[in-house]
Amino acid sequence: MKEDHFKSTTLDDSASIYQPRQKQTEKQKFSEMTFKEKVSYFNDYYRLKTIVFVAIAVGIIYLAYTILNPGPKTVLHVTSINSSIDMETAEILEANFSDYLNLDKDKENVFIDTTLYLSNEDAMNEMTMASEQKLTVLFYSGEIDIFIAPEAEFARYANSGFFSKLSDQLTTEMCSYFGDSFYYTQTEEDPAKGAYGIYLKDSILYDKTGQPMENPVLGIAVNSKYTENAVDFIRYIFELTK
Repeated sequence: MKEDHFKSTTLDDSASIYQPRQKQTEKQKFSEMTFKEKVSYFNDYYRLKTIVFVAIAVGIIYLAYTILNPGPKTVLHVTSINSSIDMETAEILEANFSDYLNLDKDKENVFIDTTLYLSNEDAMNEMTMASEQKLTVLFYSGEIDIFIAPEAEFARYANSGFFSKLSDQLTTEMCSYFGDSFYYTQTEEDPAKGAYGIYLKDSILYDKTGQPMENPVLGIAVNSKYTENAVDFIRYIFELTK
């Protein structure tokens, strides 16, 4: 009796539980899913990989395009602080001075940045802090050639040694011409006073009907990459002949 019961309750070797399950391929699984299941499956398993792949692909394409199709090289970078030059004037000046240098505008350009703001009254102002950080990077990387700012802001950078002594950059004739327009100061490294800036009151940039900032001063960055163009810029805005 016990033996019969054992036989009746024992699964046959051919029962489905003993049958090896055939592993479905991803393609088979996907083909059997409903549209909604397919969307869910894709989101769960492939969306992140796809996003990463697309991001990498776009990055590679952009890098390749930049290398193969470089934009015009900036051969003079002017940074104008506190709207000492308005944007419209800056654009006109970029175009006119490019013509003055006879640049091939497809390959070279002049850039005048009018977006930075500094204030001694509120050193913790977010705009001032962001501008100072950007200026530090630009100066130390040698990107700035000409710096224009109100006298108070110019003085801080001049005293810290950010500008070239103009007697080392300008011709004897130019130094003689600017005698009364030079901004004189001393630096942390050189206690002897020297001409490190030029007041813009007699330049074409100075609006005699009302300047938006007080006593704008121009200087040449000590590590300018395009000093000759910087000197030519000074000639241009003061309408001096070469």
